[in-house]
Amino acid sequence: MICFCKQVPVAAVVVMACNRPDYLQRTVESILKYQTSVASKFPLFISQDGINGEVKKKALSYNEITYMQHLDLEPVRTERPGELIAYYKIAKHYKWALDELFIKHNFARVIILEDDMEIAPDFFDYFEAAAKLLDNDKTIMAVSSWNDNGQKQFVYDPKALYRSDFFPGLGWMLTKPTWIELSPKWPRAYPLLLPTNF
Repeated sequence: MICFCKQVPVAAVVVMACNRPDYLQRTVESILKYQTSVASKFPLFISQDGINGEVKKKALSYNEITYMQHLDLEPVRTERPGELIAYYKIAKHYKWALDELFIKHNFARVIILEDDMEIAPDFFDYFEAAAKLLDNDKTIMAVSSWNDNGQKQFVYDPKALYRSDFFPGLGWMLTKPTWIELSPKWPRAYPLLLPTNF
């Protein structure tokens, strides 16, 4: 008997973009280089904040990717003088995109990348293995592929995996139950207060 069952994705991968088409292209090409063989496990999305035409054109040029656009034209009011408005816009965009992917599209896990990241050859294998950790250990909030000390001169064991109480905020994956808990508490300004706000 042949089963034509649809494979359940490990995680959606979303690239957060705004106004840098050249960075977006480099990031997407890096992802597609390693994603082709595992495409059904890791569906790709680009979430654009705003109306930059070049970013939208670049995003729509990829047939393998689903495009989402966050349009929030309301003026931003910061909580304290001197705060960057961009942090508030980023926070709203992240919340919107994660709500779309977890609630509207019903993904079990989402990997969030920024538009200026390039991935390693083992990126998808790493997150597939890490998905099991996230599902089975409720003390883990997120799994990240980013390591400030990940340069060659600091890496002694390339197979080591470390726990941290510091939220890296780059190249991270979280689960739907975690997002359902975090979404109502999501900070107005990102990346401010992320580890301490929850």
